[in-house]
Amino acid sequence: MTIILLNCNKKSAIFCKLQTMKKYYIFIFLVFKTILYSQNSVQLKLVKTERIKVDNLLGIDQFDSYYYLNNNAFEKKQIDKIFSYSNLQLGKIDQVKTFNALKIALLHKDFNTIVLLDNRLAEIRIIDFNNIFPYRRINQIAYANENSFWLFNSINLELELFDYKRQKTQLRTLPFNEEVICLNSNYNNVFALTKSKFFHYNYTGSQVSKIEHKGYDKFKLGDNFIIFKKDNSLFYKTFSNDQIQFLKTQKKIIKQFFVMNQTLYIYDGEYLYHYQLLKN
Repeated sequence: MTIILLNCNKKSAIFCKLQTMKKYYIFIFLVFKTILYSQNSVQLKLVKTERIKVDNLLGIDQFDSYYYLNNNAFEKKQIDKIFSYSNLQLGKIDQVKTFNALKIALLHKDFNTIVLLDNRLAEIRIIDFNNIFPYRRINQIAYANENSFWLFNSINLELELFDYKRQKTQLRTLPFNEEVICLNSNYNNVFALTKSKFFHYNYTGSQVSKIEHKGYDKFKLGDNFIIFKKDNSLFYKTFSNDQIQFLKTQKKIIKQFFVMNQTLYIYDGEYLYHYQLLKN
């Protein structure tokens, strides 16, 4: 009987030791995770508030110029100058890309057309995909290299790199399972958001990563980070880390948001708030 008790005690001691070691490693893991998260987390600092009353604020470039719609005209405000562009034949403007302020891109979905403008909003080129074989239906666009754009073709659900001067496709990705609802790039990387997934490709069209999400409807790119929008909330993620952080903006209405370098802009329909992103 005594031997049996000794064996039980030994087994209990070993079990307790294993449990203690398990708790220790869990503790170390949680501490490490907390440190890693704190290193990647960001805080927002409100640095400027300005009143802007326009029909629809569409973009901000690296020179702090504002792009907006005003009485069906596309306008740019640059300090004390205002430039205007209008082409009523092409209907409404569905997307505006201002990452390259010298080559602004407007997408008119109804007419399947991209218009390129210079920094004074003068027409550089009109790309009518109705007249380019094979036929494409363009729903999303993003910058690529000097003479190319990334296009999402809703007919075959493919992302393609299109040279608009030669009017040729340079490469295609594998088809998506659903529509791309937002597309952005920084030349070296292109990111595509569907209703359930977020894709990252490099400039050769090779898939870098794919993550699932619930409810993101838009995203913007900063310096090696991404800001997602879900309903009326914003979330932060770096390119290299899947950790996603909720951003406390203290704003109840987010009508539009933009990112340029380390600055987050939030527009509520009347005021534009400039937030500086501070990394811990």
